[in-house]
Amino acid sequence: MRTPLAAAGLVALGVCLMANPLFLPVAVGEPDPAYTHTVQPVSEGSVAGFESPAAGGTNASDAVVAYDDLDPAARAAFDRARDAPEGGFGVEDPDEQVDSLSYPTDPTLGDGLLIVERDGGRYELWTRTVERESNAVVVQRVLVQPIAFLVGFLAVVAGAAVALRGRLGGE
Repeated sequence: MRTPLAAAGLVALGVCLMANPLFLPVAVGEPDPAYTHTVQPVSEGSVAGFESPAAGGTNASDAVVAYDDLDPAARAAFDRARDAPEGGFGVEDPDEQVDSLSYPTDPTLGDGLLIVERDGGRYELWTRTVERESNAVVVQRVLVQPIAFLVGFLAVVAGAAVALRGRLGGE
C-alpha cells in the first residue's frame, strides 16, 4: 500500500513544481521604474502608426515643436539622446526627469512622443516610463523557476520509477 501512495505523492509533487510558472514569480515590492529618452529621425510614411507630419499629415501637426521652443532642459535631453550611441538614454531618479516633458508608460503623439523640428529635419522624441521588475522577481525567474521545474521533473520520474518497481515485484 505504501508504494502506490509514495508514487502518487511524488508525481503530485512533481506536477506542482513543474507548474511553477503559474504561481511564480511572486511580486515583491513595487516595480523599479526607469525614465527613457529616445530620439530618431522621422521616417517617411508614419510615426508610431500616425500619418507622418513630414509627409504633410495634419492629424499630428499639434505634436510638432520647433527645437528653439523647447525648454532648455528639454533641449539638453534631446541633444543628449540624439548624440547617444544607442539613440537614447535612461535615468532612474525621478528628480532627473525633465519637468516640461511627460513620461507615460504608453506614449501617444503629443504625450510622450513629440516631433521636434531642428535644422530642417524632423525627429521623434520619445519619453516614457519603463517599469522594470524588482531584483527578487528576476532571481525567481532566472534561478528559482528553472530549479523548481527540474526538481519537479525528477520527482515525476522518481514517482514513475517507484510505481514500476512496485509493479515488477520489487516490494
